[in-house]
Amino acid sequence: MRQLLSLMGAVLLLSACQSMSSRVGTSPPPEGQPLVLGAKHGLRSAILEEERGFRVYLPTDYGTSSERYPVLYLLDGDEHFHHSTGIVQFLAGNSHIPPMIVVGVSNTNRGRDLTPPARDDLQMAEGVFRRPGNTGPRSYAQTFPTAGGADRFLRFLTEELAPHIEARYRTQPYRVLVGHSFGGLFALHVLMNHPQSFHAYIAISPSLWWNDGELVAGAVKSLERLPEQERFLYMSMGSEGEHMLGPIQRFAAELERARPARLAWRYSFLENDHHGSTPHRTLYDGLEALFEDLRLSQSLAREGEAEQVEARHARLTKRLGYAFPPSEELVNIMGYSLLRSGKVEAAVSAFRRNVERHGDSPNVHDSLGEALEAAGQLEAALASYQRALELGVKADKVHPAYQQNLERVLSKLATARDNAP
Repeated sequence: MRQLLSLMGAVLLLSACQSMSSRVGTSPPPEGQPLVLGAKHGLRSAILEEERGFRVYLPTDYGTSSERYPVLYLLDGDEHFHHSTGIVQFLAGNSHIPPMIVVGVSNTNRGRDLTPPARDDLQMAEGVFRRPGNTGPRSYAQTFPTAGGADRFLRFLTEELAPHIEARYRTQPYRVLVGHSFGGLFALHVLMNHPQSFHAYIAISPSLWWNDGELVAGAVKSLERLPEQERFLYMSMGSEGEHMLGPIQRFAAELERARPARLAWRYSFLENDHHGSTPHRTLYDGLEALFEDLRLSQSLAREGEAEQVEARHARLTKRLGYAFPPSEELVNIMGYSLLRSGKVEAAVSAFRRNVERHGDSPNVHDSLGEALEAAGQLEAALASYQRALELGVKADKVHPAYQQNLERVLSKLATARDNAP
């Protein structure tokens, strides 16, 4: 009887747990404020003769500024949109890259859209796509019967999607293309055959084994056709086997030997990553490398190296093809560093440049006022503090320091007048 009661108790306990689990599982989640990562859109493509989906991420300050932004076009957009936009937001928030718009392009048939034409006269070796025991040799064309739509898909990107984005959002004339695996193959195909389409290319674990390494063999010859404006390439590969690693190593060796003009490039071997894990790390490192001058200018600004900061941004302007001066925040960092080092005139000069570039900001006038005050130019400092307060009231962004600085310099001027002979 005791065993029967114990058994009945266990059954009742299990039933209660299942009932509780069921109630917990079906209860609605607690309400909260949604976090918006981006928005889904669609576009009817006349070139591809189908509806194509895409996602758009906008920089955090897009709605409150009048700035224009470079655009990152992300292949396999549904799979990589979340982590990629997080990387862009994080790096931009730390001033390692400029804020960017991200367009994640959804797939319908990636084997068709991301590959150059498959050769029928080349037999595939046994490996990833041809298993031992298959009867008879198979060519690339037989193995991938729908392949070969890369140029058509590129026309969709450059003739339909990019104009659509550029007509609806504030963009800079700078496009970055990011692709993984077949997407990396596509990125390199575009760079070598249609390099004017994008300005920077990030090829992650590219499938360069395609057509027995055809792109590798013709790389240097193709890159002789690069446009005048410098192109940028960042490539990566994880520990993914010889069929993946061999071709990209040969490709990097060809680039190192030929050193094609107007191409800045880097290759990174990610020993601790596999094919599925390379995208996150590569995008982070690739964007940092693309905008390395911006990252390095941060430390130069903290050291008060005004000329070097300006030189880094001049290089960025040349690479990007549009004006990319030091930001208001960066110049402020540099100006205060100069001020703390006793280089007052240099600080005044730096803050004046900030006023010229960002004259609507109350902060730049307040900072200039501090430098002018330190230089003993009290009347000029007063004018700057008054302008900071005026703009702050107008924009409803009055910092307590604006009023405090104004009152302090007024007190100094009154004391100077009282002590005048």
